[in-house]
Amino acid sequence: MQRSKALPTDAGVPPGALPDPLTLIAVSALAYITAVALHEHLGHATACTLLGSHPTELGAFYINCDDARLTSLGIRLVAIAGPVVSLALGLVCLPLAARCSSPAAFYFTWLLGALGLMDAAGYPLFSGVSGLGDLGTTSDGALRGVRPEWAWRATETALGLIAYIAVVRYSARAIAPRLGGAGRERIHAARLAFTWSYFTGAAVYLPIGLLNPRGLVIVLISALASSMGGTSGLLWMSRVLGREPAVPGPGLYFPRSWGWVIVAAMLTIGYAVVFGPTLRP
Repeated sequence: MQRSKALPTDAGVPPGALPDPLTLIAVSALAYITAVALHEHLGHATACTLLGSHPTELGAFYINCDDARLTSLGIRLVAIAGPVVSLALGLVCLPLAARCSSPAAFYFTWLLGALGLMDAAGYPLFSGVSGLGDLGTTSDGALRGVRPEWAWRATETALGLIAYIAVVRYSARAIAPRLGGAGRERIHAARLAFTWSYFTGAAVYLPIGLLNPRGLVIVLISALASSMGGTSGLLWMSRVLGREPAVPGPGLYFPRSWGWVIVAAMLTIGYAVVFGPTLRP
């Protein structure tokens, strides 16, 4: 009964058909913008305020908290709040996606959850390798001042790699029942949809990142690192799908929806205009 509700309205659509490209781009852009906004503003900025301080800068891909008003523990909690929100986002959205009858709503919810989990797992890997970021060893990182630093970072890197592989597999299992067709056709449609979403995220994050007043450093370690690096699991997730039971589902097809396109355009532009150049409350 639930499967019949998820079927496309056009009964003649082949099982392995792709979504409308413009709507797929809109859904993907909206998921990427929502994911980073929740990470930075619901996570870091909210934690900064709740712990008795206030954000001095609110950017699209970073926030600065007045650390002078925080204890050492408070600084660590603000740093870890972003990945925690991303983790919660993934754990809520992926199970919730299965309840979505609309194919576009399903894909948006699934992608938002997958982005959240990849972000949460990707931070230990990124911070462990570079020492930078939310879980890094710099003055505003969750592992600030740990000794011996090399041992903490090596452990963090290993755990991040294991976690990232696990969340990609979990995300693949969550979308596998929706895929239509069989064999290569089934995997091919998923691979193309994931690739469109991945490059949409990079195309959205890059110009917004370039608006920041700090220059290319934010683009490289935040905007591009979180899109092209942090969500790179989308590019090889289709390999994992080949190991899942090939039970035909309703497919990933959804038609052109100007509602999704308009909402995604408005929120993406609004986020860029407000937070791209950085707010200073």
